Amino acid sequence: MKRIILIAGLITATAAQAEIIPDTLQDIKAVQFNSANVITAGLPNEAQFDTLQQAGVDLVINLIPEGNSSGHENEANLVKAAGMKYESISVDWKKPNIEDVERFFSIMNANRDKDILVHCAANYRASAFYYLYQATQLKQDSEQQKLQTLAPWGDLESSLKEYPQWQVLMEQVKTKYQ
Repeated sequence: MKRIILIAGLITATAAQAEIIPDTLQDIKAVQFNSANVITAGLPNEAQFDTLQQAGVDLVINLIPEGNSSGHENEANLVKAAGMKYESISVDWKKPNIEDVERFFSIMNANRDKDILVHCAANYRASAFYYLYQATQLKQDSEQQKLQTLAPWGDLESSLKEYPQWQVLMEQVKTKYQ
């Protein structure tokens, strides 16, 4: 009996450690708190990487294309210097593809025990990829969930008409994983 209580206590303690503390992250561009363990955002400024680590983030996934002027040239170094793990997927805004989404799924699935920031320049790519992850990998897909996760897009219907490549991508991914 004591062993069961000890194991239950360890599980509870471990679960309590794995949670992002949002209080100090409100100033990050377009930050969206999707769960206790995953946030999406626009590009953090250089100083905010230390703040993210202090708030509990373990892994930063950057979806800004390499060499894009809206990103940090040395982001991998900034993230690692702050004590976090770094992943980058170079997602072309005009031609997002299912291979990039599947790479994202792979990274997310391999890091389910981590507290994660997914970011791009303005939280459009990041929120879209995370929505697809929720819908297809976590099987959480309601209209309310979609609108909440994709809130950075503003009026979603208008935005997807303006950027039809993203509507096409969402439909392709959801069809493939149904």
